[in-house]
Amino acid sequence: MKNFDKYNLKYLSGILLILLSGVLIISCTKTKEDNTKSEINSLSGDTEGENLSSAGVKEGGHEFSVHYQMPRRIFRLDKEDLNNDGIKEIIVMSVLKDTVDKYNDYYNFDMIEVFSLDSEKQSYVKILSDTVDYSKECNYAELSDDKSRQILVVTNSGGNDSITSGGMFVFEMISKDSINLLKYFETGAPSVKDLKNDGKNELVVSDLFYGVMPPNNAVSYVSGIYRIENHELVQRNSDYPEFYDTEIDGLKENYYGLKKKVEMGMQPVNLAYPLYREASEIIVNYYSKGDMINLKKFWDEEKNDLKKNIEDTEFLDLNNFVLKLLPSATNA
Repeated sequence: MKNFDKYNLKYLSGILLILLSGVLIISCTKTKEDNTKSEINSLSGDTEGENLSSAGVKEGGHEFSVHYQMPRRIFRLDKEDLNNDGIKEIIVMSVLKDTVDKYNDYYNFDMIEVFSLDSEKQSYVKILSDTVDYSKECNYAELSDDKSRQILVVTNSGGNDSITSGGMFVFEMISKDSINLLKYFETGAPSVKDLKNDGKNELVVSDLFYGVMPPNNAVSYVSGIYRIENHELVQRNSDYPEFYDTEIDGLKENYYGLKKKVEMGMQPVNLAYPLYREASEIIVNYYSKGDMINLKKFWDEEKNDLKKNIEDTEFLDLNNFVLKLLPSATNA
């Protein structure tokens, strides 16, 4: 009987230990879940059940805060002196992502709002609220000569090619209480560059020439060079001949080198396609430069050799393209 009682006691003790362990595990798990929920609520501004996304800053002695009803969330809040008056504006970027698209990570925000300090009210007032779908980032740059800073909202539609999927909204603050959208580029992967190394920025936009090439081998080139003049974004390709001349000189060197190899017939691979591609690059760069005289000269000098050295479909493609650019050109 004593042995039986001892055995039962050990057995019951084991069961009790297992049950206690289970309670401890459940208790720890519950605590962890509660802590996680508290952390999420804190980040979203929902600690009091208000279901808000909030952010605030202090600028020039003035308090500023903004609140959105979830599921709209604040992505970023910036402070920039957009009109060069010594007072910073506040730029708020936010995104509305529900359960359907919350895992789409190719864009970060879809709305931009700008707040300016009202000197009379001594508070910030909204001067811009605009939809900017598929926006990836927001940058600021000087594209004019008055030291003002433009808002450049970079977009990404989610494609595989940066030029066809990358766009931009360009905003400028034209007065204390007004911001205009100067231009929207749906594609072109616009970027800011100082092409002349003169301390003045340009907005450079690219394009693709497909011809009869596979899409992943399409020719990329600078199709537009923009500056801001009188609060307008103006295309000024013809003001940058040196940029295009440098591009064209390098392309011509490659083209004539390939042409020589093709005519010598000593290459183990067919160079007809690379030759067609190099000729295409030269033509589109002459076109973007606005140099129709040298484009026609190049075509008149090379079209007969190209007709011999590249495929018929490739030559026909180039010939038709040049005819559209130069209506006075004669067919080969």
